[in-house]
Amino acid sequence: MLASRDMRAIAAGLTDIGRERNHNEDRFILLPEFNVFVVADGMGGHQSGEVASRMAASTIANFFRTAPVNGADTGERLRGAVCDANAKIFARADDSRAHRGMGTTVVAAAFSTSASKLFVAHAGDSRAYHLRAGTIRQLTRDHSLLSDALLERPELTESDLAYLPRNVITRALGIAPTVDVDLTSVEAAPGDVFLLCSDGLHGLVEDDVLQKIVAENAVLTDACHRLVDAANRNGGKDNITAVLIRIEEEDEPWSRRSPGHSIPPASVPPASVRTASAPPVSQPPASAKQESED
Repeated sequence: MLASRDMRAIAAGLTDIGRERNHNEDRFILLPEFNVFVVADGMGGHQSGEVASRMAASTIANFFRTAPVNGADTGERLRGAVCDANAKIFARADDSRAHRGMGTTVVAAAFSTSASKLFVAHAGDSRAYHLRAGTIRQLTRDHSLLSDALLERPELTESDLAYLPRNVITRALGIAPTVDVDLTSVEAAPGDVFLLCSDGLHGLVEDDVLQKIVAENAVLTDACHRLVDAANRNGGKDNITAVLIRIEEEDEPWSRRSPGHSIPPASVPPASVRTASAPPVSQPPASAKQESED
C-alpha cells in the first residue's frame, strides 16, 4: 500500500425524488476539506423528515468545522459528530409539536490520510459498501426489524421473515436523547470505491448490479446517474441518494486546479453540479448533484 500522504479521496453525489414521492427527505453532503461524506434519509412526514435529514448533514459539517480535535482519532470524531446531530435533532423534535417524532437515518464516512483508513458511522438502514477488484461488500448492518431478527435468529427462513414488516427502523437519529452509533473502518488502497446510499437505492437495486454500474462508469457523476436511473427503472418507490468516494493516488494539492476549472456556486439549485473541492452545502429537497474532480 502506498504511504497515506500519497492518497486522497474524491467524491460525487446525487439525490433524486424518485417516481412515487412528491418531496425529497434525503440529504447528502460532501466535505472535501475534512474528507467527510454524509447521506441522511429523513422520516416523520413531509417537513419533519426534511428538517431531520438537513439537520443531520449540517450538524456533522459544523462539528468538523468547529469542534477541537483534542487528540481524538478520525473515527471517534466521526462518531462524536453523529451523536451531536442526534442530540440536536432530538432537542428540536422535543421542543416543537410540528416536528415531534421526526428522525433520520445516517451513514457518514471519513477518510484518514494518516491512517490510510476509511471510517464509517451509521444508524438506521442507509448503507455503506466497499468496492474493490470487481467485488462489492456491505460494510454496515441495517438497523431494522428484519435485520435484527436475523441477527438474533440466523436460522430464520424467507417464509419466516415474510411475516415481518420490511420498512421498520430500529435505530435512527432524533428518536431518543442518545443513540448507539455503529463505527467500522477499512484499510483503503488506491482504486477503492465506497458507496453511501439510502434505501431508495439499495432496496431496489441488487448489490451485484450496483457493483457493475460503478465498474462500468469511471466518472463518478456518471456512475451516480446510472445508479439513480437503475432505481427509478425498478419503480423509484422512495427518494434515491448515492454518494461515491474513490481513493486515488495524490497527484497535486486540492488547492491547485487545472486550467479552465471553475468552482460552482456555494448555493446549489436543483439539478446543478458541484465538485468535491468546492465549498460544501446541504442539499435542497429537489434533486441535486455533486461531483468530485481529479
